[in-house]
Amino acid sequence: MLISKYLVEPRLFATLPPDWRWVFGREAPLEVEIGFGNGEFLAEVASRHPENNYVGFELTLTCIEKAARKFHAAGLTNVRMVRLDGRFGLRELFPDASVRRVIVNFPCPWPKARHAERRLVNEEFARTLAAVLEPGGAFELTTDALFFAEEAKGNLEATGCFDVQGPREIQGEPRTRYERKWRSQGRAIYRLVAEKAAPAKIERIAEGRMPHVRLKTALDKEDIPKVVVGLKEVWPRGAFVVKEAFVAPVGDEVLLRAFATDGDFSQHFFISVSKDRKGWIVQLDSATVPFRTPAVKRAVYAVAEHLQKEGNI
Repeated sequence: MLISKYLVEPRLFATLPPDWRWVFGREAPLEVEIGFGNGEFLAEVASRHPENNYVGFELTLTCIEKAARKFHAAGLTNVRMVRLDGRFGLRELFPDASVRRVIVNFPCPWPKARHAERRLVNEEFARTLAAVLEPGGAFELTTDALFFAEEAKGNLEATGCFDVQGPREIQGEPRTRYERKWRSQGRAIYRLVAEKAAPAKIERIAEGRMPHVRLKTALDKEDIPKVVVGLKEVWPRGAFVVKEAFVAPVGDEVLLRAFATDGDFSQHFFISVSKDRKGWIVQLDSATVPFRTPAVKRAVYAVAEHLQKEGNI
């Protein structure tokens, strides 16, 4: 119950980006934390600044549960959580010039060269920041990895959209358990602040209506898995594959488990191939609600095209 009080499911919104004024029930300056961990910092900053609204991104359910307990104990009403990759969420869930501040505390620096593409503050992320931050809004990064902060600075400056201060070593009271841990080990802590000086244009992909396709051919449900399992397509910015099929023991329906990627964002979902009084239809199954990305849409259309081409299987 505590989680449901604070957790937002953006996949259920009819349109994206959502209207955060409706989500919070008020209009207020909006700040975002990416990777809030156990919610320690987010609970503290939301308590100190009740005049602001806060949105936090995290993937780990355990962290979300811990954070919800902190928010409830503090009686907070100005914070919401989203269980989603923060890079994707920042781009898709916030309109241009709508966020006052984006905060990242101690993200994984991925120090090995072969993992460099996983680092958070790449040039694409920097352009997303330049789009969603208000004029004069700020991105604040705190880390114990100086190389990571310096690389972030380079990517932010490469956009031509930011005035960057730091990274500089900081002192003062630790804000998170990671900061306390690193300080206890004698590590230096660095902070970088990038203020938006110019906007950037970005392309959002989780938009539009979900597809469905009526087929003009007869199907045998037992044969559908033989035709579509293993179906896949790959293109420069995306891919999908149909992994397996489940045939309903009663009624005319087959569920296809699929996997799709759009850039570095991945989703698992089900496609339903079912028969009603009008014939066979291919559509997303309601048990899963993926974001309406190009790869998800293409998977539905490709399954329909493949079944239509086979005809009378």
